[in-house]
Amino acid sequence: MPVPVKTSVILMLGTTTPAIVPLLLRKALRSIEVIQSSRCPSGFRLTFAAERYDPVNGTSTEYPLLDTDLLDPFVRVQVLVQQGTNPLPTVLIDGFITRQEVTVAGDDLTTITVIGEDVSVKMDLIEISAEFANLADSAIVTQILGNYSSLGITPSVTAPTGEAAPVSWVPQQNCTDRYFVQMLAARHGFQFYIKPGSTAGLNTAYWGPTVTSGSPQKTLTTNMSKVNNLRSVTMSYDALAPTITYGSVLDLTQSPAAAVPVAVGSASSLLGFATAGPIPSAMSGVATTPSTFSSQLSTLSARGTLFLHPGLSATDAQNLAQAKTNRSAQEVVVVEGEVDTASYGSILQATGLVDLRGVGDRYN
Repeated sequence: MPVPVKTSVILMLGTTTPAIVPLLLRKALRSIEVIQSSRCPSGFRLTFAAERYDPVNGTSTEYPLLDTDLLDPFVRVQVLVQQGTNPLPTVLIDGFITRQEVTVAGDDLTTITVIGEDVSVKMDLIEISAEFANLADSAIVTQILGNYSSLGITPSVTAPTGEAAPVSWVPQQNCTDRYFVQMLAARHGFQFYIKPGSTAGLNTAYWGPTVTSGSPQKTLTTNMSKVNNLRSVTMSYDALAPTITYGSVLDLTQSPAAAVPVAVGSASSLLGFATAGPIPSAMSGVATTPSTFSSQLSTLSARGTLFLHPGLSATDAQNLAQAKTNRSAQEVVVVEGEVDTASYGSILQATGLVDLRGVGDRYN
């Protein structure tokens, strides 16, 4: 039977360089919630018990917690977890406060809650108009992320296969940097997210394909008696999630007068995930014309969407169609659960690989 590992949480706040919170805030802290995500910005929620008098001097004041200025908007927040004798704590999130809430539910039931996002929120504050002539998408992303090195952000950018800079048009940005980088990621079925580094204040900005290889985290285990480390787990299969994209674009390599439509269509997901059981790919049997639809009703097993992106080259259009299918495949099988961290002996991190055992061949 695994020996439970002692876990402690470290909360750091500061307008410039975050430091461990003072005793007043540590005593008032009631809960810390951190949400890690590879689909949207990660976030946090800190809840404190609030009093309208100074607990030391007993004098009336306007919420001593707020007087510290450490719960104000855009104060930097870092949450770390220390496990056992490991000298290096795990950084769960590094971000900024974006919302403050004061809830009064009675004389002795007042709470102050601060909510925030990871450091990428600074990329989402100002809309920018910019052109990126003769640059491929990965080069554009690298250039944009380089502007945020002062936040401790290091880019990790993977160029899509066969990527090339456009020659017949100039990429144009008219939005925030974060939105634009996310849009470019979606075009290739990629992900963009901020992952905390091994040291507080250092972050990796990942822009690339879904991670399907590498060293997995410690295995999640259920239905195995003394070696269990899951309190609960639920697996779901959504047959309406997979999507095939099809249509046509004009061949831009020809002169306008000679341009002809080129068919565009995605194939089964190319993500490369292996399944131990009989879960089907559910990526076949999509009708592409009204005349063939009725004859395919018995075998239809995926959604079909029209490709509506004129102006792209045949290669870029094909890549985008495939990217949409790959992205939809990530929503087919979803596993949700609760980890017993003491038994698990580690911190389960989002965006990393993890094996699941004990739930049968179909979902292991």
